[in-house]
Amino acid sequence: MTTGEFENLLGIYGDDVYRFCMYIMRNRENADDLYQETVLTAFRKAETLELSENPRSYLLSVAVKLSHNFFRKEKRKSEHTASPAPEMLDNLADDTDVQADAEKAELRAAIRQAVSELDEKYRVPVVLYYFDEQNLTYISEIMKLPPGTVKSRLHRARELLAAKLEKEVSGNG
Repeated sequence: MTTGEFENLLGIYGDDVYRFCMYIMRNRENADDLYQETVLTAFRKAETLELSENPRSYLLSVAVKLSHNFFRKEKRKSEHTASPAPEMLDNLADDTDVQADAEKAELRAAIRQAVSELDEKYRVPVVLYYFDEQNLTYISEIMKLPPGTVKSRLHRARELLAAKLEKEVSGNG
């Protein structure tokens, strides 16, 4: 793959990869770092990348692998890392009812916060499945895990999210 082809690839998939990095890293600074590392790693291996294969999947799998390394290092530094609220996805549906808009925004913010607090092994498949609307096979390829493992992680993540959101709604969160 030539440099021009790689730049074209980033033009097509760069926003998707960056958005994914934002979800996974939970803050802009770490997402920027992950995105840069992903692009550099992919560029170094661009010669071996076939355009006929799924380049988006490849870029996301590089980001997943690099995020694993980041979280492993962070875990060594401290067992519990603060989880700042995500700064993304504040797109509200156009609705004339201000009260309904406020309630939707509050629910979306609570969901985003709950997702951002999930452990990485649950957060990655949730983001890919629900926010990026990818299927289990695709996610298993990116994460290099069997589809059954991805399915069980999604199931466990839904349980964790339901418990967290139930606490929020009942006022005990």
